[in-house]
Amino acid sequence: MPDTEKDMAGQSTSTDDSSIDTSSQLLLTEAAVEANTPSQTDGTATGRNIIEKIKTILQAVPTILVALFIYKVLSSYSKQSYFNPCNMTIASNRDFHKYYGIENSRNHFTITTADDCDSQIIINSVLPQAVLKQDHSATSFLILSKFGTGKTLLRCEYFKSLSPTQYFKVLILNQHLNDYLERYVSATSVDGVNCESSNCLVGWRKYEFGQVLLSMLVTQLVNEYEKEQFHVSDVSLEEKMKLISIICYYYNGDDINKLERFVNYFLEKPSSSQYKASTTVTQFIQRNVYYDKLLLAHFKKDLNKFRVLNKNNRKLELLLGIVEGEKFESQAAKTTMVENIFEDLVQLTVFVRDHVKKSVVFVIDGIDESPYLLHKSIDGKILLELFMRSSVCQEILSLMMTQNFYLSLFYPQIDDIQFQNDIVRKDKFPTLTIQWDTKSLMNYADYVIEEMNRNILRNRCQLIPDFETLVSYTNPQIADIINEFQTPRELHQFIRKLIVEMNNCAKDNDKPFIATFDNVNNAYIKAKEVFKKYPTLDKAEK
Repeated sequence: MPDTEKDMAGQSTSTDDSSIDTSSQLLLTEAAVEANTPSQTDGTATGRNIIEKIKTILQAVPTILVALFIYKVLSSYSKQSYFNPCNMTIASNRDFHKYYGIENSRNHFTITTADDCDSQIIINSVLPQAVLKQDHSATSFLILSKFGTGKTLLRCEYFKSLSPTQYFKVLILNQHLNDYLERYVSATSVDGVNCESSNCLVGWRKYEFGQVLLSMLVTQLVNEYEKEQFHVSDVSLEEKMKLISIICYYYNGDDINKLERFVNYFLEKPSSSQYKASTTVTQFIQRNVYYDKLLLAHFKKDLNKFRVLNKNNRKLELLLGIVEGEKFESQAAKTTMVENIFEDLVQLTVFVRDHVKKSVVFVIDGIDESPYLLHKSIDGKILLELFMRSSVCQEILSLMMTQNFYLSLFYPQIDDIQFQNDIVRKDKFPTLTIQWDTKSLMNYADYVIEEMNRNILRNRCQLIPDFETLVSYTNPQIADIINEFQTPRELHQFIRKLIVEMNNCAKDNDKPFIATFDNVNNAYIKAKEVFKKYPTLDKAEK
């Protein structure tokens, strides 16, 4: 090693015993060299000098060793004191996640929704057993539970459990519904934009709900047909034309090229004779004025009677080209699609069952997150109830009970809304709920803690204790607060606030990150402000 490197190494805080040996060896070597170097002085005197130097060196070694040992101990203590996550005198250590070694892990308590469907913590004992079947089969039901009880989590697990080779699964969430609700508002409001003084959705009926189901089914079939690989050679041209009319009317996408590919595949058209909206002659000229063809005008007038469907006229132009090319003008002119919503729903679901070889399953969740159903200028309960009642109308349930499709609804339980009483055959379409109590919530919290402890870092102070210990539940005052929680969402919101409280007080508590009464009480007060966004969760509303 060069001398400069040795000097730098000597300044390092990581000096060990090997450096002592090196220093001793250098001195001994120097003495040896002197002993072997020719000298003009008396040989006896030189020998004595060498012996004296060796004695000096040997006497100094214990002192050097003791000094370096003390240095190493003090240096090690200083490092441990600074980097030890249990040392609350260091400001950066006053962090719940660092203390328990979950800085790089997922804290499930800080997750307020299950929309990503990636949770691995499922408490089966709380969930309705009729939903998650051992054979992973579909079923029709209504889940009716309070906000934050785990409806979305259950929906995720149910949806994932259904085999994609056996079921054609159509998931309808609030973002999908908003698309249809927005069109309905636009079609029924005075200015065609919004409804400030009164809500336009008060006229929502079963027919609109039927349109939503059929449109979502059509759009998904068009988007995914290449993966389904179904065959239509045994389907008559008359039935194909009827299905194509349904598909062109109800298609909710804006990609007409995708729709063109589907209908040409459906009609088994070679590339040389495929139908395209852009090549369809849509107008005729009379006295230098262009007019829509009568059949196209009929299609437009009929489509405009639907309040929630996409009014893209290009899909009607495509339909016109197909009808003319297949010589079905007469039949098309006599048909009004708006009068056959439920019949068309049956026809398409039966087609999927018989030719795609899958049973259709409609799964609806998240309606309580739609801004259209939670309108500020009118009681949101009225609008939610209108939508809920439309989804369990006699026509829809009759089609479901005759096994044309499965219908799985995940709805919030709202006080004073008893729409489930409209369901006549409760044995065929049961109403299920998710109920939590303090014991099941604490059991759930322990599951969450166990999951987080599996992914902790080595540089931690300790494992996360069980929930009872973490919140000091044995304190009667704290227990009274914890017993107020009724849902996992409430618990999550509370713990998010509690972590902040414990971070702020970590230096002052004898047991850092074990909650005190003040921690729990302050967190509860702050969490209640979040609960107020959900009326059924606020204590004052209960």
